[in-house]
Amino acid sequence: MKIQSDLVSVVIINFNSAAHIERCIKTIEAQSYPGIEILVIDNGSTDCSLALVQRMAKEDRIRLFAGTNVGSSKANNLGIRESNGEFVLVLNADAFPLPDYIDKCVEAFSKDDLIGTVIGKLVSDSDTSIIDSAGLYIYREGLCIDRGHGERDIGQYDTQEYVDGACCAAAMYRRAMLEDIRIGDEYYDEDFFAFNEDVEISFHAALRGWTTLYLPPAVARHVRGGSTSKMTEFTYYLNERNTRLFLRKDFRLVARASDRILQSIVLLGRKVTQYQHLTSSTRRRLRKEMTVLAEKMEEKRSQLRTPHQTPAFKMAGRRSYLVTVGLRRIGILKCLHRDVHFS
Repeated sequence: MKIQSDLVSVVIINFNSAAHIERCIKTIEAQSYPGIEILVIDNGSTDCSLALVQRMAKEDRIRLFAGTNVGSSKANNLGIRESNGEFVLVLNADAFPLPDYIDKCVEAFSKDDLIGTVIGKLVSDSDTSIIDSAGLYIYREGLCIDRGHGERDIGQYDTQEYVDGACCAAAMYRRAMLEDIRIGDEYYDEDFFAFNEDVEISFHAALRGWTTLYLPPAVARHVRGGSTSKMTEFTYYLNERNTRLFLRKDFRLVARASDRILQSIVLLGRKVTQYQHLTSSTRRRLRKEMTVLAEKMEEKRSQLRTPHQTPAFKMAGRRSYLVTVGLRRIGILKCLHRDVHFS
């Protein structure tokens, strides 16, 4: 790997994305930024999407890596390792950046050397007046949400600001940050397989002193769920398991005892609501796998390097998930996630 200054590497995972992959690639080819390479990682697609990418790879500047379904974490890691850019845009196959998205993101990195991630405003592809994500917000208990998801865009997220992390549907990373947080050859934690890995990498980067800049002038449309549109039992399983893996690996580094008590209450509630989607055999599998992976997360946590002297992430002053949801239900707090910033 020979890193080229100012080159942007776009890493796209294709998994049965015939409905979106061609449009996704064409939006990258239409970018105003001149220095771009495109890497497509096919995760064992069984529809016609692989053939589409193979055809486009013969005609355009696309590097294709085809294999079995190894999950999004491992596939993205492969793309990052094979890329040559000073910046890496991890892009979902169902995300479509506007022509100046990459240009604006690259320019934003020059504002501060500690900006490790830039994320634009993601809007719904079916209705661009609806926000898909304005960055990530992490509660005191360690649960994470996409800021503004499902809200009508009336300008409430039009301020450039630092946020807790980036949805990896269209997150651009600084190469130096990726190398700084890497454990072995993993940037994204491959034990997560898929889902929540963007939360984990964002939090890990913040512990190392890197920041995430939310850049609303950079806009991308997002279908959301283009490869996993149906919430299957396996999807519920991964979401619940990976939430617990994140809390076990990273969150314990900053959570106080009182926050862990709140976290236990929230997880108990999630257990009641999430488990209704899981069969008894899948519940047993979850308990068994968590026992094994919990030890592995402890080992990985011990490999996290000492944070910078001024870590970008602190828990002081953060909202509680329990309190926020309670206020929302009684109608007191209508907009949950405004004025979110590093404390």
